[in-house]
Amino acid sequence: MPKDSAEREYNRGENQEISLGLPIEILISMAETTYPIHQIAQEFRLALEQIGMDEDLSKTIDIKASPNDIEGDFGFHCAPFAKKLRKNPVQIAQELAKQLPVDPKGVIESYVAVGPYLNARINYEKFGDLVRDSVFEMGTDYGKEKIGTGQRIVIDMSSPNIAKRMSVGHLRSTIIGDSLARIFKHLDFEVIKDNHLGDWGTQFGHLLRAIELWGDEKAIAKNPIEELQRLYVRISDAGEPSSDLYKGLSNEEAQARAEQVKNEGRAWFKKLEQGDSEARARWQQIVDWSLREFQQMYDVLGVDFDWTRGESYYEGALPEAIQKVKESGIATESKGALVVDMEDAGLGVAIIQKSDGATLYLTREIATGIQRSETEKVDGMIYVVGEDQKFYFQQFFEILRRMGYPIADKSKHVYFGMISLPEGKMSTRKGRVVLLEDVVKEAFTRTRHLVDQRTHVASGQEREQLVRQVAVGALKWNDLMADPRRSIVFDWDTMLTMEGNSAPYVQYAYARAISLLEGINLHSLESVPIIPEHKSEKALIKLVADFPEVIKAAGESYNPSKVASHIYELAKAFNTFYHELPVLKAENNEKKMSRLAIVAVTAQTIQTGLNLLGIEAPAKM
Repeated sequence: MPKDSAEREYNRGENQEISLGLPIEILISMAETTYPIHQIAQEFRLALEQIGMDEDLSKTIDIKASPNDIEGDFGFHCAPFAKKLRKNPVQIAQELAKQLPVDPKGVIESYVAVGPYLNARINYEKFGDLVRDSVFEMGTDYGKEKIGTGQRIVIDMSSPNIAKRMSVGHLRSTIIGDSLARIFKHLDFEVIKDNHLGDWGTQFGHLLRAIELWGDEKAIAKNPIEELQRLYVRISDAGEPSSDLYKGLSNEEAQARAEQVKNEGRAWFKKLEQGDSEARARWQQIVDWSLREFQQMYDVLGVDFDWTRGESYYEGALPEAIQKVKESGIATESKGALVVDMEDAGLGVAIIQKSDGATLYLTREIATGIQRSETEKVDGMIYVVGEDQKFYFQQFFEILRRMGYPIADKSKHVYFGMISLPEGKMSTRKGRVVLLEDVVKEAFTRTRHLVDQRTHVASGQEREQLVRQVAVGALKWNDLMADPRRSIVFDWDTMLTMEGNSAPYVQYAYARAISLLEGINLHSLESVPIIPEHKSEKALIKLVADFPEVIKAAGESYNPSKVASHIYELAKAFNTFYHELPVLKAENNEKKMSRLAIVAVTAQTIQTGLNLLGIEAPAKM
């Protein structure tokens, strides 16, 4: 039986989410690209059918690479056959291992039962040639599949609030969303990355009132976001009866003063909603200031967007959206407010429109979803937003579902856990928020020190480029190396180590592989026979071959960490190969060329995997 840790790895892909549109397993069966691992699956199926196994049943097998410490190379769990054959999976695996015929022209050499798994031992020379051909032919497209063809999805990501500094929470949404976009594009979905800005709502009325009362144009122009945040904090404080501003006043007087401040802010937002030219002009200046500052961070992270549309973009669609909610029959009136009662689904009562006619964030979300579905012809939506918004998105999707929009069932909230910092490692502003700008600066400072100590890259522009590649890579890897739902810690020593599960470690493995290929005509490797005699060579071939399946698994589960985990294992296997076997000084030319070809396909796969995570692969480190 497999060991617990090995079995968990072997079970990769089980119990996964349904993908957008058609169920992912149906989409995958429609994929046009054939990779070497698919040949193994086909040989399994033909062998099963030759012993009389039902064709439909044989198609249910899910081939995966076996863990290194398990006998055999690729295999599947026999559970799908249990009901039909009325036997337990262990017995089925044992019987199939004895019965299945081997095609002498194929890559499978023999079968072996390992607990409930039926594994195959493969001919690595034949299989290695297939893997070499596949990677050389596809290059950076290796692992692509025509799975999502014709399906259009929006990934709602980053989404900072206008007039506020970006926090490390926005880093998670930006990094995860960007990686998911890359993965789904690799699976041939049409992906739209939308930076859905928080640029609308009553808070902007309060901010406009604060600018009117206390705004210093020179101070704002010099340091826009910081000054705007200071003004917003001040107006928010003035709207609280407990504010020090009202010391000495009676409770009634303090409440009256605070309510007056709030009413003045609401009045400004009403002017904004009604299109008042002064309000609109001031608001647009706030938006422009904020976007310029945000772009500085996006440029550093290497992230771009197809749409940068705030809530305001859908403002004109609000009346029609509210009318559609009413016409759908799912809403009722409660104390003058329009609400949708979803208690029957355990989702409480959602307010769509307040009794005074004001809209809410949820109202604007509904309008956005409707317009994306009807006008933009979007098939599904992925919202990369923190875990604390789970209930909100459950309500949102349920409302669209009850209104009859199919997009509701093709949408997903990809939530992420909290971010923390080791005690004393970095200060926070006002003890509440860790700013993204501070985290990026710290990453660059520490990486520059690492580069000074550990690399031989020349000074100047090339060195600064390496600092950026490693610093940004470390930030992204720290986020993507495990399931997005986990909480993460900015442990800088772990993030920037070149010895373990980190971006620098994987990047260095790639750079080392590229150094072996320096001066080699890669075209000369396209047809060299692969002669994998050593287990470290076989391990690389198997990991490279499994890469297309890993990408599909990452898409199925909305989980980029599956790609990160795989290329980390590939980097580890390469380092073992590098230390155990001579490449340029191999015993003979045949082995040298074979190993160089293995190095080339490994390097290409690592580079493609890093690209799917939004991480650059330096050629020198």
